[in-house]
Amino acid sequence: MRLHSRSGRSAAVVAAVVAVLGMVLAGCGGSAGGGSGTDSTIRWGTKWAQANWDPIVTGSTGATLFLTPIYESLFTVDGERHVVPALAEGYEYNAAGDQITIKLKPGLTFQDGTPVDAEAVKFNIERIKTQENSALKGSYNNVKTATVVDPLTVRLDLGQQDYQIPYLLAVRGGMLPSEAAAQDPGKLNTAAPVGAGPFKVVSYDPESKIVLEKWDGYWDAANIKVNRIEINFGIDASTLVAGLQSGVYNWAQLDPQQADEAKQAGFDILADTDRHWGSTFLSLNANKAPFTDPAVREAVRYAINPDEFATKLGFGLGQPSHQPFPEGHPAYVAALDSEHPYDPAKARDVLAKAGYADGAISFDLNGIAGNFDQAAELVQQQLKAVGITTNIRLQDQANWGKGYFGKQQAASLYGYVGRDSHVQALTEHYDAGGVLNLSSPTTSPQFQEALKAVRATPIDAPDYEEKLQAAAQAGYENGSTVSLYTYPSVTAKAKSISDPPAIDGYQSWKGVQFTPGAE
Repeated sequence: MRLHSRSGRSAAVVAAVVAVLGMVLAGCGGSAGGGSGTDSTIRWGTKWAQANWDPIVTGSTGATLFLTPIYESLFTVDGERHVVPALAEGYEYNAAGDQITIKLKPGLTFQDGTPVDAEAVKFNIERIKTQENSALKGSYNNVKTATVVDPLTVRLDLGQQDYQIPYLLAVRGGMLPSEAAAQDPGKLNTAAPVGAGPFKVVSYDPESKIVLEKWDGYWDAANIKVNRIEINFGIDASTLVAGLQSGVYNWAQLDPQQADEAKQAGFDILADTDRHWGSTFLSLNANKAPFTDPAVREAVRYAINPDEFATKLGFGLGQPSHQPFPEGHPAYVAALDSEHPYDPAKARDVLAKAGYADGAISFDLNGIAGNFDQAAELVQQQLKAVGITTNIRLQDQANWGKGYFGKQQAASLYGYVGRDSHVQALTEHYDAGGVLNLSSPTTSPQFQEALKAVRATPIDAPDYEEKLQAAAQAGYENGSTVSLYTYPSVTAKAKSISDPPAIDGYQSWKGVQFTPGAE
């Protein structure tokens, strides 16, 4: 086998502050060094809540930051985005490029002691394609069958030539749960995640915390220096910096406006688009009124002012966006930035020519409460300026997700974090079955043609990026997504913790270690 190397807010705030102060008074005080660091424990604070622990169910790459310590993929990517071995040692394509054979490393097990073998891979791929709540169905549309060749070899037969599969099988798209644990997918997803990653679950409180400890059976355990990760969920964001300063946390995901405060307090800030970045967008459903009319979709694109989103919500870190990818990303298309410039007069003209009077268009604007409140208000203001009325309807994540992922909403705000596979990023936005395509199963023939071309191009070919960008342009121009702004995700960490590898959309703990007493 050969490996291709390229290819009730006030009460909540008071309660959280009291909790932090209580821990300080109990002797947990600290500094930017995060305490002594001798226990090699990551004490992670985040405002986010994590509902799904089965990697085929979660539709968010941002959420997979919490999953990657538990699960390992067949392949992974290095800092230069090359595909490198993980649970698999290599792969080989047939001459036509429509079949890929994957060889697994021998002797590997899941954290429950069951084997990492070809049957487990086949089972997971079939579950991705058939389980009702799978968020990866669209990404695996081109994988038609998985066949066990021998205990360590599995063959994937593809619907068409596709040299992007190794990336699909890396990190988010390829995280492999235990086949035995997945026999009860509900339990796997909500109570007992089991994978083959570097950390094993030792306790889990769905309301507040998960505790992970280093698993010595991990294939690359020698490179894991962290002994324990404690992830504290649903923390009031306004208390996170205080929690860092007190030593309650030594690692925290912050809102952009908190970055300077944490930096001034002496903490390291990780906020690079080559590490973790996000893109906020407005999803329109072309199968629901009023967006069945292309003129309404076009008018919305002209009515939206991405600069205002970047300025007001990016806090110096955001960039206005007319596409899902930041400048510098391989799928970034410069031409898209000028196709629908902010032009409210143009938006009004498009609507008038289509026969719409002021106030004739009204729709519900959906989103996740606590995450997209400000963005929803900006959208509402900008659309009101061109005669469109929106009714903001924010829900908790679980209830919002039923409507969004079930493609029942007419419009919603959502966000996206970079995918390991560039083509997977495109299919999830624009393809039939795409988890981020609110108009699914609607897709465009222009995108399908360009998608076929890039799939047929090896990822080390000189024209790969050209074809990737052509597919990205066709997808956005003929799709129903309205990009707002992109931004780096902000993490603050104690200086006693070394920097993790900079890998787009992936939190790797390999090589991360503690320096006791570091300030």
